[in-house]
Amino acid sequence: MNILVTGARGFIGRNLVEKLKGKKGTEILKFDRGNDPEELARYCSECDFLFHFAAVHRPLHESEFENVNHMFFATLLERLRVHDNRCPVLLTSSIQSGEDTAYGRSKVAAENELKKHAEMLNSKAIIYRLTNTFGRYARPNHHSVVATFCHNIARGLPIVISDPDRVMHLYYIDDVIASFVSHLDNGDRPEADGYYRLPEELRYDISLVKLADMLYSFKACLDEGLKPSISDEFMAKLYETYLSYTY
Repeated sequence: MNILVTGARGFIGRNLVEKLKGKKGTEILKFDRGNDPEELARYCSECDFLFHFAAVHRPLHESEFENVNHMFFATLLERLRVHDNRCPVLLTSSIQSGEDTAYGRSKVAAENELKKHAEMLNSKAIIYRLTNTFGRYARPNHHSVVATFCHNIARGLPIVISDPDRVMHLYYIDDVIASFVSHLDNGDRPEADGYYRLPEELRYDISLVKLADMLYSFKACLDEGLKPSISDEFMAKLYETYLSYTY
């Protein structure tokens, strides 16, 4: 199986590529900014599954939302159709999809492009609406508050908490990737509205102040050469994430 991953050097892409490296019988076709567009044209003729993660979240210019999140994806799907490639396509969208913002509009436009593509080719469209994913490789001041807090606290830099009691609803990257990879073997069914989301039992709810306190406790232990006492699954996942920002 040839698996095409766009945005392969990004947060989700890097984690997926690492996971797929251990899967027998697969070849990973990686594409990201800087790659030759001709490579992408060839990959579109060869791939048996497409994971599309290439997107912008905080661009310098608002027009990039439309150009990258929508039009680049539309062009990619058109290249699949040129080769009559009916491979399944998994798109990472967002809970902000459809909101009246440039980002929200670009995300719902991408979703609609994939729905039309799947109808035209009678192929499978897998659209995930994700929220607040944390884990290794997330960029600080970009992907998530967890990444920003981990990066700053590990380096002794200040963090800003404007609303300490605000509760974050978090999903761990390994759980997200496991759900994605399941689709290589058919995977789960979508929810009633046609979109895929991770189940609530994989969600971790924590206030910003408690999140910061936990990370500061990790730093204090490591500074003393000690390993923190891990009391639950979320704490273990957060600690692994924090460690990735100390290297």
